[in-house]
Amino acid sequence: MESLDIVEMKTPEDIEEVRSLIRAFVAWLYETFPEETEEIDYYYGPERLAAALAEVPTSFMPPQGLTFVARHGGVAVGCVSAHPFGPGIAELKRLFVLPSQRGMGLGRALFETIVARMSEWGYPTVRLDTATYLTDAIALYRRLGFVEIAPYYDLPPVAQRTTVFMELRRQGR
Repeated sequence: MESLDIVEMKTPEDIEEVRSLIRAFVAWLYETFPEETEEIDYYYGPERLAAALAEVPTSFMPPQGLTFVARHGGVAVGCVSAHPFGPGIAELKRLFVLPSQRGMGLGRALFETIVARMSEWGYPTVRLDTATYLTDAIALYRRLGFVEIAPYYDLPPVAQRTTVFMELRRQGR
């Protein structure tokens, strides 16, 4: 059986793996949800995707944030990032597992790893935003204890109908 590992992003190679996974995520969005192209373009059009890729080492490595990579048999197959958002609050970003690797609990394992670390950093509350059409992700977040909340930032009109805001509060951690 091939090994499953979750490691913190630290090296230039790790950064490139995460960037590759973000590109795979965006390609999967366009392929899976062609009816949502306008919204996907808003978040991941060429300029915004370039900015998201550029911010991987600047916003999602200590001390600004964290990223973890899941590897199956030594190959990067999933990632998750988080960064401080406010006092005691972290924001979860880009939890993604390649479709071919889903069903093994990697999404949950990535989530639990990053939430535990952000809690150690003093951020026991975790917020996220996701799209209404990402029903599997929403179901996972609900199973993990997230509840829907009011928007915590202003949305452009193109994203208002399809964005869900969620929060997980961990007490005593």
